[in-house]
Amino acid sequence: MSRITQELLRKRAEHNEMMLTNLEEISIHQEELVKIENLDVYCRHLKILLLQNNIIEKMENLYKLRELEYLNLALNNIKLIEGIENCESLMKLDLTVNFVDLQNLEKSVQCLQKCRLKELYLTGNPCTDWQGYRDYVIGQVDSLHSLDGKEITHTERIKAKQILPQLQKELIYAIEEEKIKEEQRIHEEKIRKEMNPNSEDKVAYTPETRKEMYLIQAKEKEQKERQRNPEKFKVKQETPIYMNDGRIRQCDEGGYKPQVNNWEDPENVIFKMNIPKYLDTSLVKVNVNPTYVSVRVKDKLTQIRLDEEVFSEKSKIQRSEITGELVITMPKVNPNELLKQIAERKKKEDQQKQQEQIKKLEIKQKQERQNLDLLIQKAQAKLTQQIDDDIPDLE
Repeated sequence: MSRITQELLRKRAEHNEMMLTNLEEISIHQEELVKIENLDVYCRHLKILLLQNNIIEKMENLYKLRELEYLNLALNNIKLIEGIENCESLMKLDLTVNFVDLQNLEKSVQCLQKCRLKELYLTGNPCTDWQGYRDYVIGQVDSLHSLDGKEITHTERIKAKQILPQLQKELIYAIEEEKIKEEQRIHEEKIRKEMNPNSEDKVAYTPETRKEMYLIQAKEKEQKERQRNPEKFKVKQETPIYMNDGRIRQCDEGGYKPQVNNWEDPENVIFKMNIPKYLDTSLVKVNVNPTYVSVRVKDKLTQIRLDEEVFSEKSKIQRSEITGELVITMPKVNPNELLKQIAERKKKEDQQKQQEQIKKLEIKQKQERQNLDLLIQKAQAKLTQQIDDDIPDLE
């Protein structure tokens, strides 16, 4: 049995450069999956989700997929429609050949009433054997435009609404009949096994028998694949951190050209590495140690030994959303005293220069004010002289 893991999702997301955060469509069919999981963690922006031909038993972990428009769960072991009430964008649901029976039809319909579903496929489910199935669903779920590939007409909906009370009564009797038939089937099967325990007669098609059949097929398929392509099943060996002599390996398998700066900051060692901005951060694994830095990007190792010991637990790891650059700031265990003195001296020099610039600016502003005052005085004196010249002398 398989699980929906991050590795499987990336494998199926090759068309999206293995990025999951913005993935809109994924197909995970014929993987013998038994559970829906991790999609709400890694792929919240999914619009199309294809999970047909597995052995999934429950509709779960879907409530966070608010952008999901089409969900295909055909050929699974679903017995009840549930867990899609919060999928506000869901328009199409395919549950062809599952195990939704009459006992779960009412609860399934109640779930559908909370959705805005337009298309529903239930062909091949036990509930469709009931004669009133189509009218019952149409009369209960107003949002549906199509059921089992057949358009719902206005006349058909009105008729279904009119006979709905009668159908609800008939459903109760149909459920009781189904229970009696199921008990009889189990009883007959038990007797047959007791009378002939080694019999290979075909048994009823149930979720259990379907699961058993799929697991047998999966085992046979894996054995054939192992014989045909043994290299595929070999465990991929990661590049070891240490060399044969015990020293830390230095390498740059991805060609990212990392840089380590010990001198600019007396308190910290700065590690920088240019990673393509489109690459999902979940593909980057960082390991800061007191004497070295290790970064794996899509299983390619970049590793650098440090000249100074650092506090790994106090290190700060950042990645630019614009450029994709990875920056790791690592506090030094023994800050370089010489660098500290140089930095302090430079700081004092910068402060002194700033003060001198302020003084020069103040002197310049004072001189400009004095010059302005002098110009104003000269202008006033000239104006006064001109007025005196224009006034005639009295005789």
